[in-house]
Amino acid sequence: MHPMNQTTNHRHRRPDRSSEKWVQTAVAMLIAEGIDAVRVDHVARRLRITRGSFYHHFKSRADLLRAVLDHYVQINHQNLMAMLPALQGTPKDKLWVLWNATAGQEFRDYDWAVRMWGMRDAHVAAVLHQIDSKRMEVLMGFFRELGFTADEAWVRAMLAYHGSLGDRAFFAPFPPLAKRLEGRRIALEILCRKP
Repeated sequence: MHPMNQTTNHRHRRPDRSSEKWVQTAVAMLIAEGIDAVRVDHVARRLRITRGSFYHHFKSRADLLRAVLDHYVQINHQNLMAMLPALQGTPKDKLWVLWNATAGQEFRDYDWAVRMWGMRDAHVAAVLHQIDSKRMEVLMGFFRELGFTADEAWVRAMLAYHGSLGDRAFFAPFPPLAKRLEGRRIALEILCRKP
């Protein structure tokens, strides 16, 4: 079974409120401290409940980590893709809306934490590869609509996507949102300009 299908199958199991607390706390720890911090006893301690209660909601740490990955796919990818049908205006307008949607620090920190996790976990890396491929396909489509060749669209999509992902690596702390958006606006003008 494909890795993305594995995560999707888990999502059909609607979590109760208590299991959602475990997932949300695990996500917060992943973002703040990295994947090694997401241990059952550490999460239980953060929630101020017994470790034993964990097993009412999850079979194992691996089960919790699958739920965390499902959460990431929903929040940082599927919600973004769900915006596509409602986007209006020119391809450039649509690119701008999507780029803005990924500018917030919460989105960026979550994405960064999962990418760091993916460097150590082949399954997570495979899920990220699928997400990246889909996002690149969408971006390339918009640049193609603007009249660029397939190669030109690929380069522009790659620069836009890598630019939005890579800023987390270079800025600590993050510049204010207004400054990031202004930088993205200028970059988009350059990327959409025909030679």
